[in-house]
Amino acid sequence: MEKNEEIVLRGLPISRGIGIGLPLFFSNTDDNIPETNVSKHCIESEVERYRQALHLSRQDVERLQHLSLNDGPPEIVNILGTHLEMLQDPLMTSVMEDKIRAICKNSESIVLGVIDEYKKRFRNIKDGYFQERVRDIIDVSRRVLGHLRPVQSMRLCSVPTNSIVLAHDLVPSDTVEASAGQIGAFVTASGGITSHAAIIARAKGIPYVAHVDIKLFRRFDAGMVIVDGTQGIVIVNPTSQTLKKYQSLKKGQLQNFRLMQSATHLKGETIDGYQVRIFANLEELREIDFAIRHGASGVGLMRTEYLLFSRKRFPTEDEQTAIYRKMAQRLEGRPLVIRIYDVGGDKKFDFEPASPDAHYFAALGNEPNPALGCRAIRFMLRFPQLLDAQLRACLRASQYGDVHILIPMVSDVSELRQVRARVAKISSEMRRKGMKVARSIPIGCMIEVPSSALLCDALAKEADFLSVGTNDLVQYVLAADRNNILTSNIYSPAHPSILRLIRMIIASSSRFKKPLLLCGESAADPVMIPLLLGLGIREFSVASRNIPLVKHIIRKWRILDACQLAEQALEYYCADDLKHFLEERISSLNG
Repeated sequence: MEKNEEIVLRGLPISRGIGIGLPLFFSNTDDNIPETNVSKHCIESEVERYRQALHLSRQDVERLQHLSLNDGPPEIVNILGTHLEMLQDPLMTSVMEDKIRAICKNSESIVLGVIDEYKKRFRNIKDGYFQERVRDIIDVSRRVLGHLRPVQSMRLCSVPTNSIVLAHDLVPSDTVEASAGQIGAFVTASGGITSHAAIIARAKGIPYVAHVDIKLFRRFDAGMVIVDGTQGIVIVNPTSQTLKKYQSLKKGQLQNFRLMQSATHLKGETIDGYQVRIFANLEELREIDFAIRHGASGVGLMRTEYLLFSRKRFPTEDEQTAIYRKMAQRLEGRPLVIRIYDVGGDKKFDFEPASPDAHYFAALGNEPNPALGCRAIRFMLRFPQLLDAQLRACLRASQYGDVHILIPMVSDVSELRQVRARVAKISSEMRRKGMKVARSIPIGCMIEVPSSALLCDALAKEADFLSVGTNDLVQYVLAADRNNILTSNIYSPAHPSILRLIRMIIASSSRFKKPLLLCGESAADPVMIPLLLGLGIREFSVASRNIPLVKHIIRKWRILDACQLAEQALEYYCADDLKHFLEERISSLNG
């Protein structure tokens, strides 16, 4: 290999966009901490030193949260809120203080020991939600370490402009201070699409590619680096021709972004006047104003399982009612689609053993294949007291707005019938007690497993609406984990089998005149949007930050052109051939 020869590395695409700049190696770890004894008569002073570090850490997070509250993406505010709650948790307060007193060692070594303990304890647990929770604990612990042992460390807010940051991994504390104007892109050896660092990178518009061997950069004597976060490609020492091509692409993307931001107030409609409704996916009440400012038609997916993160238990019926009521009122008549808890299986929350709700997940035991296990509606029907409490909360909130109930991971019509029967029973009981409930509350099914897609006609006949969850549908149909670098080339929303299933679902919903909503990464994919329009999708649900992008793409197409594109795409049987066709037809239009 010649020096400065162009090298192309492939990884997992995490955050779209193009970054061009010089490589910068970044490390967020400092595990070389000495262990020292603390005498008994000095132990309370050591505890006080730890408390002060904890206090300063809380101030750090509060400052960052305050800065993000004004105009920052709501995802960042939520993640920082989780970190603030962790810093007030007994694990970081009384438990840690008791350890210092019992072991009589310096606070730094105690905190580092806790980090190591968590790493070893959860090394073999693959659940993404659980892993991210552990990652957050490690992150806040390192923040405390930084105040216990102040050393000069690199911060991403002060790196040279257009730096291509190379790291083994990234945590929220690193990325939350990063600026899209300062950081060219992130390239990491590990990390996944659903990690908090990935969420923040996407919210800030920083290109990001993971699962790249960053050690190779030293071997290549890397100079200029290009990161294509859409394709998952990292180009080291690009030729002048390659550099010119990507500089042009980056300029076009910047122009498109400015155009999108200025068109937030415009309707989602095609050139020839076909109306398309664009809804927001969200997790928290505080995200609603952000969604409305970006022109959301309502909330297409309220992920209620996120309510469990901050409480370490299932919220009570009254707590849920208060949240849903406020959301419905803030939406002022716009739809609010509340999804029943999508928990269990590979989404088990790490409630403390003393928590009154810990037994729900403990009862599942160690499932041999949790991704195909007792999850979502299966879990909720197994524990009807949890389901009934959530349904009652939805019904109580229904008098304040247009509330819908969405059932996750439906695999059989019987699950819809069971939920509908429970809603009818609860509604009747509430009315007998003189409680106000909406005359009718729409109940929908998520189409995200093969059986529900194949049964879409039966589900469309009995449900009030359907919602296609493309992330899981693609994953289950193609048997390919989107977070696995070995199968990321197989995971494709534009796969011929997926297009045929979506066409079948659209036909069934049209036949029975039932609304159909499409959510997931596909709904915000510039290549997929015109294709989905042509297939017949008229309602999209995306992260609030992506609403301007979806509007922008829709407003560039005529419905007839989109229909012709879809007809041609359906003639392909090979995923690679279809991908090349779409890239040729769409990329030049979408920029």
